[in-house]
Amino acid sequence: MFCAVRVPHSFLRADGTEVGGTRTVGLCADCDKENPAARALIDYFAGCGEAASAPEAATLLGDWLREVLPARIDDAQLAMLQTDGTVRT
Repeated sequence: MFCAVRVPHSFLRADGTEVGGTRTVGLCADCDKENPAARALIDYFAGCGEAASAPEAATLLGDWLREVLPARIDDAQLAMLQTDGTVRT
């Protein structure tokens, strides 16, 4: 795994309560090789061995995160949760 990023997320429940938390997203050379944004980031780190250019690394990280994180949690994801926030089985 090249890196793991903790990102905030939230959604509104039907009663209007905002539920927030964090999600950890990992970047894996094998798992993410088919994702073009992930591949660019993996190639960047593999090529320079370290983040030689912070702005370039930040741009690549942003591109990758935009692809792997939903802009908003959708209705299908919300349907998996009960009003109290527990996962339905």
